[in-house]
Amino acid sequence: MKFYWPFIILILFAACTKKEEVIEPNNIAPPDTTIENIVYEDYVTRSYILICGREPDSVEFKSSLNILKTAKLSMNSRYQFLNTVFLKPEYLPHVYDKWRIELLNNLDTSEITNYINIFNFYLNDSTYQYAWSVLQYETGRLQSLQTAAIQFKNKQITVRELQLSMLNNYFYDQINMGSTNFVLTSFQHFIGRNPTNDESNNGVSMVNGLTGLLFLKAGSTKNDYLDIFFSSNDYYEGTIIRFYNDYLFHKPTSLQMTVASQKCKSTNDFEQSQKDIMVTNEFVGLK
Repeated sequence: MKFYWPFIILILFAACTKKEEVIEPNNIAPPDTTIENIVYEDYVTRSYILICGREPDSVEFKSSLNILKTAKLSMNSRYQFLNTVFLKPEYLPHVYDKWRIELLNNLDTSEITNYINIFNFYLNDSTYQYAWSVLQYETGRLQSLQTAAIQFKNKQITVRELQLSMLNNYFYDQINMGSTNFVLTSFQHFIGRNPTNDESNNGVSMVNGLTGLLFLKAGSTKNDYLDIFFSSNDYYEGTIIRFYNDYLFHKPTSLQMTVASQKCKSTNDFEQSQKDIMVTNEFVGLK
């Protein structure tokens, strides 16, 4: 047998030659634009729970997913979806109940009516004529509280006006007895901090009918204190901080707080402030 050694050696050499992997520069894999179903479903369910205090029913769930999936979770589709949720009849009663529980220790609305009737009873008894001015004052405040609940649920007043009425009534005064406690708790509830000594002293002076200066504005009555407090930058910043804590579990950055609080103050659109947070990728669950 005749061997062709040069030919065989060439074949063996070729078979043993290692092929090196060639890496193309800037060869980056395209991003994965698919969104898992769990992201859509979790977004819908969490939004309903936070806004309405309940999960969506099957029809709402399917409709919401259709809005979001058709547009692949575009920003417009997120706002469109949230708009439908904020229009649900449970939304405003849910907000009212949250503040009623936090500020008035879960006060039942029937209790407001009971006390109005009690105060009116004393107003019709001349034996208590010496207290009529106080009774009229307290009756008027309770009637305003009662009316505010109805007006808020009918979208006739904002949550800011509802909150103000929940601080300016007989029950809140009984829960937080004394001017010092009144000022302290109003700061804690709405600004998320204790007042400074200067803020406390001036706030107490106003509540007690004396002249005080709070947030660079002067006042001399309890109503002055409430008007100044609920129109301050600190109140709107506290509102935004609460929204961030409720929805994202952390405080906003300085820039986020400034932009959002100024927008909220200029429009008094508290729903929009919530939506602006709930459309973010962080809330949706996207990286």
